[in-house]
Amino acid sequence: MRKKKEKWVDDGRTIVPMNGDEIPSQWRGVYTGRERKKNLKNKGKSDVTGKERRAMIRGMFAVMLPRLLIILAGFAIVFLLMYLWLS
Repeated sequence: MRKKKEKWVDDGRTIVPMNGDEIPSQWRGVYTGRERKKNLKNKGKSDVTGKERRAMIRGMFAVMLPRLLIILAGFAIVFLLMYLWLS
């Protein structure tokens, strides 16, 4: 004879406290519309001109391009080795 299954009742216990102590302090709370507008207003404009901004972006790409090429070369070498090994 089978035992009757007891109906599960939530008694309110928690295994992990969810009071927000694990969240960094700057992420706690919710921004209101007023606070968001105040933060956007206080940011101000940058002193960087368009020409300087383009030079910064160009410099960033000049630094990142060799790294990208090294990663692609690594993938190509692995692909070539797998191709030779499996053929």
